[in-house]
Amino acid sequence: MVSNKIVHLDSLQFNVAGLLTGPKGGTRSYELYIPVSELDQLDEDFDVIAPFQGRVRFLWTNDHIMVMLTGATRVSLRCSRCLEPFEQPVQVHVEEAFIPTVDMATGLPIHQDESDAAILIDEHHILDLSEIIRQSILLALPLTPLCKPDCKGLCPICGADLNTETCSCSTEEMDPRWSALSLLLNHLDDEHDHPH
Repeated sequence: MVSNKIVHLDSLQFNVAGLLTGPKGGTRSYELYIPVSELDQLDEDFDVIAPFQGRVRFLWTNDHIMVMLTGATRVSLRCSRCLEPFEQPVQVHVEEAFIPTVDMATGLPIHQDESDAAILIDEHHILDLSEIIRQSILLALPLTPLCKPDCKGLCPICGADLNTETCSCSTEEMDPRWSALSLLLNHLDDEHDHPH
């Protein structure tokens, strides 16, 4: 029997005992609204500032539950050029097979070889999306966060934010190994302009 009913949930833990005892091909669909307070506990490496909103669908196959998850949130990042905080939208799309650890018919444990703990359905038939969403958010974050693509950054000399102000610093930096040649060239220019 296929369930098309949409249920609204605010948790990342799902009891899938009913799905596991049902016929193969059974599905469950849920609308997700995960509050910031729960998302904040996932990882210290990102600062979530908006609820996670999306949808998840479970499909019971021969030996696993296929999870199809889509959703979005926003995180606060610091620009790598100007160091100002900014908000970054994050889109999540996951398809993952979750594996039962207990046989529903016998109640006996099912041995899993080298399976990632994040995709195991525990002995209480709880399917936990927390780790999958944590990993997905981390993977969606830019390696070099920029508040805008054309961010000018900070002046390397006076530290002024070049997006909001201009400075009179010369940003030409010279490799110190060329300083002797620079002095010689300046001396030759002076002689050419003022011959003896």
